Amino acid sequence: MWVGEWSLATDVCALWLGGFNDANTDASRPCQRVECPYSYLKEQAVDFDRTAETLGPYGSTGKSRSHATISNGTCAIDSGFYADDQVQRLGGCVMDIFNGNVEGHFMWTVRNELEPRWNYISAYDKGWINQNTSDFEIVQE
Repeated sequence: MWVGEWSLATDVCALWLGGFNDANTDASRPCQRVECPYSYLKEQAVDFDRTAETLGPYGSTGKSRSHATISNGTCAIDSGFYADDQVQRLGGCVMDIFNGNVEGHFMWTVRNELEPRWNYISAYDKGWINQNTSDFEIVQE
């Protein structure tokens, strides 16, 4: 059995997760906002208006949700309700369950410019899914 496309997100805050500019679900907790990334194609790309209160176009549900739109140059990321140690505990549980019960699994994305909880590299570096981390201190004599 394979499991795919999982993340450590604790809410639906990721920009455009439930639809383009009109997410299909309300967030349970307030979403955090960070500066939206700039294009790495400096000469080919035209940046968006980072001073606009919101940017369109809007999707088909007709329900504008603040976490689904770019606002004043900021993008939504996961709620800050859970601390890093709680996310690490969640990640440890996910890894224990998947590694013990399925033949393979993969996280949603290797790298994400906005959201560390959707980013394998950041999640590993923070110790959230790195199973080689420990609070045990090695004492050398």
